[in-house]
Amino acid sequence: MNFENFCTTTHGYLEFRFQRIKIPIQQIVMLQADCNYTYIYMKSGEKYLFARTIKFFEYMLKDYRFERIHKTYMINCAHIRNYDAKNQNLILSNNLKATISRRRKCQLRGQISCLN
Repeated sequence: MNFENFCTTTHGYLEFRFQRIKIPIQQIVMLQADCNYTYIYMKSGEKYLFARTIKFFEYMLKDYRFERIHKTYMINCAHIRNYDAKNQNLILSNNLKATISRRRKCQLRGQISCLN
């Protein structure tokens, strides 16, 4: 994949070359996959849609505090507010909810303190 033609990470921003959008990485709450598209949810309530897979963004954000918790969700660990054990959901900023897969829950138990 040629990442630099579409998006780069510089100085704490995701910079999208063709859309001329700069997204502050620390303001990203969650990424949600939808087939070959990815929704990016921001702390401000904005939502962006990009025609790239979540795996693309997983690679771009590997140096930041993001965790892939499900095949559909990737979250910013700084925005975790609570854990709903009954529904296996993480509650994030802006009351967004992300489901944790069974396998990933076991892997993340030591990394995310509220899962214990």
